[in-house]
Amino acid sequence: MATTRHDGPPRVPGAPGEAGAPTGATLDRVASLGVVLAYALALGIATVIVPLRALDGGYDAAAVGFLVALAAGCQFATRLALPVLLGRFADRTLIGVASLGMVVAFSLLAGSTALPVFIVAQVLQGASRAVFWTSSQAHAVRGGGRPVQRLVDLNVAGNAGTLTGPAVGGMLAVAGLPVALAVAAASAGVGATISLVLRRLAPYDRRQGAGTLHLIRRDGVDIACWAAMVGGGWWSMMGSYVPVLGVAAGIGSVGVGWLITASEGAGVLALVAIRGVNPAHIRRVVQVAAVTVTLALIALAVAASVVTGPVVLTFGILMVIGGAANGTITTMAPAMASLTAGPQEQGDALALTGTFRAGALLAAPAVVAGLLAAVTIPAAIVIVAASLALPGALVGRGGRDHVPERSA
Repeated sequence: MATTRHDGPPRVPGAPGEAGAPTGATLDRVASLGVVLAYALALGIATVIVPLRALDGGYDAAAVGFLVALAAGCQFATRLALPVLLGRFADRTLIGVASLGMVVAFSLLAGSTALPVFIVAQVLQGASRAVFWTSSQAHAVRGGGRPVQRLVDLNVAGNAGTLTGPAVGGMLAVAGLPVALAVAAASAGVGATISLVLRRLAPYDRRQGAGTLHLIRRDGVDIACWAAMVGGGWWSMMGSYVPVLGVAAGIGSVGVGWLITASEGAGVLALVAIRGVNPAHIRRVVQVAAVTVTLALIALAVAASVVTGPVVLTFGILMVIGGAANGTITTMAPAMASLTAGPQEQGDALALTGTFRAGALLAAPAVVAGLLAAVTIPAAIVIVAASLALPGALVGRGGRDHVPERSA
């Protein structure tokens, strides 16, 4: 049953629903995409340059791994505090502050490779990622229009930045790693500047919500959190052990790189394909996508063990299927959570899905590493993938789709 939405500040000229609304809404949408593109480009550059900067500073592989894990841990910890932050500050403010945090982090690394500097920069980077992406999603779902379409547009812009960023970073590295980091800081600074154009929406009034612990048990939100966890597990494996499987199977590092790019490209295409999805199908789409991701991950591990001869085609097919399903989860899980929640609970719902995703990003590789003392990498991946799939049998037991058709 559709309910009236009362989120946001009193309407002003140029806001959706008032005279001049198309211009105001369009400006906000363009500004939102511009902020995300600038931030994601900076992030994409840093993905390549920060590890190289650490190696250039004399740190070994173990130290680099520690620094990467530090950022991931800070991202997870920050997500736990996001419901409170979204209830106290406007999402526009959080987006701007997160962008400035990235400016400071990259500026510090451009100037020094000292360990204290690296630690501070990684803490800032992890916290910035958590705040930026959840706040951007919150702004998108409250900014007018269909939330699913706005989240799709946001993720496409983000993917455009993160896919082109590494190539830009590689070219800039020729001029020097500090130069590349300075450009990344400048790009994040552009995003912070653009954020000033965004409409100011009032912070969520969490007193009107049921609270995070109650929300996570709500039919629909629980499915979205599970799917987000599965998506985080897939992404963590793509950045850790799946490339190891591919190289061990004889594909080669270059071939593995292209397969991962194809997987991410399939995710982008899936985003475009689901942009106009029927609201009545959102629940089923999320569930099928989550199951598909876990099956694709299991199949990759099995293929690495049993397929003889060239396996590049098998790997390619499975990674494209899994990538497309994961791309679907990236948008549809937070969309389903926000639409299932009440108007003042959306911040909590989005923070919950992000927390489950970040938790899987942090935990899945660690669990695989722990299992390697007893089993092979393929067997460890199968165990982790099966563990990610199991909660799917327990969530959504109410069987009701709470997504309001008119809001999706």
